[in-house]
Amino acid sequence: MAGRKKAPRGGRTAKATPRQGANRELTHGHVMGAAIRIDPVLRRRSQLLWEDRTPASRGPKAGLTPDDVVQAAIEIADEEGLAAVTMHAVAAKVGFTTMAIYRYFPNKEALYDAIVDAGMGLPPRPAEPRDNWRSEVTRWAHAKRAMMIDRPWLAELPFVAAPHGPNWLSWLEAVADSLSRTGISGVLVGQMLSIVDGYTRGASDTAISLSRAQRSGTTTEQWAGAVGADLGRAIGDPRFPAFAALLTAPSDGKPWTMDESFDFGLQRVLDGIELYVTSATARGSVAK
Repeated sequence: MAGRKKAPRGGRTAKATPRQGANRELTHGHVMGAAIRIDPVLRRRSQLLWEDRTPASRGPKAGLTPDDVVQAAIEIADEEGLAAVTMHAVAAKVGFTTMAIYRYFPNKEALYDAIVDAGMGLPPRPAEPRDNWRSEVTRWAHAKRAMMIDRPWLAELPFVAAPHGPNWLSWLEAVADSLSRTGISGVLVGQMLSIVDGYTRGASDTAISLSRAQRSGTTTEQWAGAVGADLGRAIGDPRFPAFAALLTAPSDGKPWTMDESFDFGLQRVLDGIELYVTSATARGSVAK
């Protein structure tokens, strides 16, 4: 019959199947499952962070160590930004050939992994005796903010599928340990951790931008003037009435510093977590 499609052999009509993996929502389980199917290149980069980077060799002790390379790269990043960190620049900094750098780090990406983890350092240790969870999380957030402002180049790398080293995990361990003292379940601790960490990084963008500008020779007044001029474009522009009203609102007292604004928002985030924990405790579902 005209217009009728012929069925495939076996008498069954072929059924369209969605492309494997297309539009699949990523879950915590997917991330954990991927840990055992890691790309070989990423696995090697991870090994360089977690295992001994010193190449096995005979003969006299080498005059250059992986830590020397990492420290030199960090100094370049501190002085000139991440873009200035090249294998050639690091080699010149330590007084060795570029090939000597490749003995420890097979490419620039592996070197970046190492300087990011080393540049983060370790989180603050909890006080003894332990303080309440809220005070500990506050201290953690301010410490991470200070770390990112001190090394603004850390924010230049996008969050991609790259290896994460022991220092990076130590920061997560510290805040997870504090949040777990609320009594909520592990899954919920992970959700609250993401909220606190996301706020800490996002609310530090302006301070990081100022720090980066200062390192390039721009004064605080010049930076504030440029930012203020851009924001001021909203005043009188009919496209931005709400933001213009915010800019022209009368002051209610002493202007807030960036640190004070950050802490105000952080405390509201912690208010929300505390309210949730209190509500869950009242329902008897805090550990479920």
